[in-house]
Amino acid sequence: MRLPHWRHVARVLHRDLGYFFFGATVVYGVSGVAINHRHDWDPSYSIVRVERTVNAADLPATFTRESATALLRTAGLPQTYLKHYTPTADQVRIFYQGGTATLDRTSGKLVTETLQRRPVLHLFNKLHYNPGRWWTWYSDAFCGALLVVALTGLVLLRGRQGIGRRGGVVTALGVLLPGVLILSFL
Repeated sequence: MRLPHWRHVARVLHRDLGYFFFGATVVYGVSGVAINHRHDWDPSYSIVRVERTVNAADLPATFTRESATALLRTAGLPQTYLKHYTPTADQVRIFYQGGTATLDRTSGKLVTETLQRRPVLHLFNKLHYNPGRWWTWYSDAFCGALLVVALTGLVLLRGRQGIGRRGGVVTALGVLLPGVLILSFL
């Protein structure tokens, strides 16, 4: 029995590991970009801002917990009341589970801001931040597979496009850029 050529083994490993870890690559790629830009936006949550108008004549003279809870219920916000305060005589701020409501008592304008999870991105980010031991093992295997894919990718092509010519130049640039960035941050 003849053993397969090492290039064939490299090609099979490169292909099959790429297929198997496709999902992890997408998770880390998408969440990595989102997390890198977290100073510009929240990658896991969005703020839903809604403006409503309530009848200013129906508002109580002083706000209590009960009147704040009633206002939330009237606005269709079944969230749990947490607390409230009055920053000015004409304004009331109500904090509820997952958001805030700001009432202008003179105009009756009620602005609510509620946190809402981004459905897919929240889950991707949670996985990126390593939620448990099982994911640690899986992500370690993924990192090892990335190394194998990188190394086998070096020998897949021969000739002008291979590591001896064009592939070598592109590989050198790919190694040089992170090296320069590392040295610039030291």
